[in-house]
Amino acid sequence: MTHVHGSWLRAADAARLLGADGAVAPTIFAEMSALADATGAINLGQGFPDDEGPAEVLETAREAILSGQNQYPPGRGAPVLREAIAEHQERFYGLSWDPETDIIATAGATEAIAATLLALLDGPDDEVVVFEPFYDAYAAVIGLAGARIVPVRLRWPDFQPDLDELSAAVTDRTRVILVNDPHNPTGTVFSPDVRARIVELAERHDAVIVTDEVYEHLVFGDPHVPIATVPG
Repeated sequence: MTHVHGSWLRAADAARLLGADGAVAPTIFAEMSALADATGAINLGQGFPDDEGPAEVLETAREAILSGQNQYPPGRGAPVLREAIAEHQERFYGLSWDPETDIIATAGATEAIAATLLALLDGPDDEVVVFEPFYDAYAAVIGLAGARIVPVRLRWPDFQPDLDELSAAVTDRTRVILVNDPHNPTGTVFSPDVRARIVELAERHDAVIVTDEVYEHLVFGDPHVPIATVPG
């Protein structure tokens, strides 16, 4: 019991949810949602739609449930879904992934990030470079793994990281560079120079690049460029 409690506190503290007196504070998402409800404001704080979604998607889901697709899928995800993901990556980015060996489907991006970071991190000697502001689950999982978070701040007006600050943040202790691009919550898209520097630093310091690209199809102008397509 003590071990579980300690892990929970470590995660909460890393996510900045513990006050100086040890009291637990609400997440920023809960706080903004409560304020939106109280004031009648439009809530841009959480990533869920304010309508029922496309009718054809709802109908497809209903038909799938009625046809028997309503039980546990394989642990790696249903084959048809993994094949569709592989086709998506090839279609949009020219990336060739094997759905049998390269792709795992999870219950949302947060589970994927948590599983990945917990698999890669191994205690206080490991550091994770993140771009601040960041999704609070990043810090919680890094704290749960017992690793150290190293933030690189994105500043007004263009919210691009300073390349010198980024280079100083990545060292031989860096196990992971966690890249959220397109970025939440600033909406920025990293420049080619930033992507190239991230790849260069990861290669130099033997770090793993983990990407969160959930807003890949919400960009304006040029299409999204996954860092996986950058040479190196």
